[in-house]
Amino acid sequence: MRTDLYLSIKLEIWRRFHLNYIYTFFMKVKKLILSLLVFCFTLSAHSQSLSAYQIIEKTHKNRDLQSFKSQGKMTILRPTWKRVVGIKTWVKTRDMTLVLITAPVKEKGLAFLKRGNNLWNWQPSIGRTIKISASASNQSWMGSDFTTDDILKYVSFIDDFTHKLLGKETFDGEICYKVQLTPKPNSRMVWGKIISWISTKDFVERRIEYYDDTGKLMRSCVMRNVKTFNGHKVPMLIEITPANKKGHKSILEITEYTLVASMQESFFSIQNIKRLH
Repeated sequence: MRTDLYLSIKLEIWRRFHLNYIYTFFMKVKKLILSLLVFCFTLSAHSQSLSAYQIIEKTHKNRDLQSFKSQGKMTILRPTWKRVVGIKTWVKTRDMTLVLITAPVKEKGLAFLKRGNNLWNWQPSIGRTIKISASASNQSWMGSDFTTDDILKYVSFIDDFTHKLLGKETFDGEICYKVQLTPKPNSRMVWGKIISWISTKDFVERRIEYYDDTGKLMRSCVMRNVKTFNGHKVPMLIEITPANKKGHKSILEITEYTLVASMQESFFSIQNIKRLH
């Protein structure tokens, strides 16, 4: 009798101990799940609360606040011909840019320099450096569908535009912020408006559409093959397609990209672009 009572008490203690253990375990799991849900909700709420300006600012910081050098090629496609231009680029933030043409032979040595709001073009065939006016920044660069501003970043998407968040859309499998940029009255841009699709994941532009003053689409720009360099996301392939020119397209492909901790300001000088090869 005593043995049975002893076993009953022992079993009851064992049962209560394990019930308490299971209860404690599930309470800990419940707290963990609740914490994760709160974190995800907070993260989502923060993402949704970003203004159009903040989205453009984050994109700018990823793209324009880094010093780098790169090498690549630009392919210009036309209905009856194709041309390939070799390019080397050095950038010390968006205020200092130097671009050297490495091919074809006829144009090898041509160079473009930007310092602040000043643009120059070195033409070795005539031994002259020509200053480029601000109005020319929207013109075709090297006969392509890229403009001088596309390459040298004369206009600022932050300072020269007002911004409006149109919502979110998916492009190329990426959820993107859809932001409309309208030029300020004193802006140098010729576009009536620009619409940009910016990845919510890494704040890299995936698509940009350019419209004239009447709201007509004039050209589109698509960025692909995004790679990471020390935390910075860089599209290695950029395509520009005019909306009203069938069979026209220009493709910039970056084959080498290196972040540079520091570059001497003296490198970005008129004297230096004459010595580059």
